[in-house]
Amino acid sequence: MPEFIKRIKKALRRSPAISKQLNLARFLAEEAWFATWVTVAPKKFMDESHHRHSWDFSSPYSQKWHSRVLDVVAEQVGNTEWGNALEIGCSEGIFTSYLASRCRSINACDISPVALQSASARCAQFPNVGFTLLDLVENDIRGKYDLVFAMDILSCIRGRRRLLSAISKLVGALHDGGKFIYTDNSMPLEILRSWGSKRWWSPVLAIMEPDECVAFIENRFPLKVVHREEYHPDLEGGRDELIAIFEKIPAKLHSGDSQRTA
Repeated sequence: MPEFIKRIKKALRRSPAISKQLNLARFLAEEAWFATWVTVAPKKFMDESHHRHSWDFSSPYSQKWHSRVLDVVAEQVGNTEWGNALEIGCSEGIFTSYLASRCRSINACDISPVALQSASARCAQFPNVGFTLLDLVENDIRGKYDLVFAMDILSCIRGRRRLLSAISKLVGALHDGGKFIYTDNSMPLEILRSWGSKRWWSPVLAIMEPDECVAFIENRFPLKVVHREEYHPDLEGGRDELIAIFEKIPAKLHSGDSQRTA
């Protein structure tokens, strides 16, 4: 590497302001790349990501995060059997294995055949777990469920029309009174603190921050929020998350509420 380039890099590292802007630009470029791939070729992208082991769901951070989600669900539905569950984006089946001892049955879905192969092997000991290859944007969901899990998955669907269609399918798969468990992570704090009041990246990247998505879901669908919390990880490798649990309102009640507020 030429000496003058080394000097430039060294000078940039010494300038916190420049270094911060470069980090922000790098992150946004990566987000734009991610948004393009999950829209143009989501199956290929997810297959390759699992081949590369891009995510470590067995890490201490992930285990602690999954434990918190399970605790929150237990607070809402109790510690007895949770009924029939639909899990969207099951990946390698680690969270699926945690659900297996709590649910009557689980339909674990993913867009990636590579992920489903790993998940099926991991959960082979659980007769109440089945797996389905599913593209939430392109495919319909069969059956009705007591619980629907969409954890860190809706941010992979870019564009309001596509998101609206996907959520409609998830809500349609819920029994009245059933619970919809939504989680997603936010932009890194350095971005939120720098540009959080403007959020100009939302239309550029066709993405909603989790708090915006929760409001979008509650305003558009027969769902009410019964639990909402922010999760701030204290372990390396984590990002701030939002957990929201919705309960499906029976159609007659929702229709009545809509008429009264019209």
